[in-house]
Amino acid sequence: MDAAITFFISLVLLVAFIVFRFWEEKRAKRTFPNVRTAVDSVVADMYHGAVTGDIPKKYQTAAVHFFYMLVHDTIVFLVEGLRAIERLLSQLSYRLRRSVPSANGKEPSAFLKTITPEKPADGANAKTPDSI
Repeated sequence: MDAAITFFISLVLLVAFIVFRFWEEKRAKRTFPNVRTAVDSVVADMYHGAVTGDIPKKYQTAAVHFFYMLVHDTIVFLVEGLRAIERLLSQLSYRLRRSVPSANGKEPSAFLKTITPEKPADGANAKTPDSI
């Protein structure tokens, strides 16, 4: 389905470009001539650099700066996301600590009694630091 949508959009844009070019030729006047001339020169420079392998320094610098900003912004976004998650987990931890039920005066559960060893009532069999 995605391929069909992409194909349809591409077809519409291609037809729109062809209609635009015919309209310009019929008028005998270019739309935004100064901007298009500047963009055409940039594209010609980039094409020449790609074919010969000699990319001008200004484009190399611009590409490095673009990728630096892209990586920087991505890292800042991820750190902000991690901080938001950390804040939520801290609040959850705080609420869980505050809502711990009190065990005052309650008997341990039957399961807990089965897994814990019996404590001597008088402390006679208890190990002390002297008896070790």
